[in-house]
Amino acid sequence: MKVTSNTSPLICLAKIGRLKLLRDLYGTVIISHSVKVESVDKGKELGASDALEIEKAIEEGWITVTEPTESQDETVQRLIGEMRIGLGEAEALTLAKDEKALIILDDKEARAIAKSWDLEYRGTVMVLYEAFVCKLINYDELVEDFAKLAKVMWISTDVTTEIINMARKVRK
Repeated sequence: MKVTSNTSPLICLAKIGRLKLLRDLYGTVIISHSVKVESVDKGKELGASDALEIEKAIEEGWITVTEPTESQDETVQRLIGEMRIGLGEAEALTLAKDEKALIILDDKEARAIAKSWDLEYRGTVMVLYEAFVCKLINYDELVEDFAKLAKVMWISTDVTTEIINMARKVRK
């Protein structure tokens, strides 16, 4: 399965030590150059250890970096101008559309665009749940990972409750 991501899911998963779940679930992750700049280059400038983990995944080859084509760049610029989303989200959406790939993103506006383009998408939270369902992590690890994730990104209590309840049903 082809998958692409914008910056925040990569950073959040790396911060909680779960970036490799993307490889284990989907194989190769395609990111744009600007997502690489945002997650690795800027992160390293700030001394963020998660940036090193993302960089290692790029070096290992399971995260690949691509440059947008001219026509993709036109779409990206239109999205940024009209939809008020960031460069990383715009490039990830455009890549996902052209590659017919699953996209991982958390931004509400970007998810609305993904939905309107009939793209399959997941949020960071659902990546963890999917890893649980696929038995890559157990129930206790899922709960622990949610607690860690809640320290690095905002997750609504309703979403947490819903996912934990879904996981309890799967566990039975």
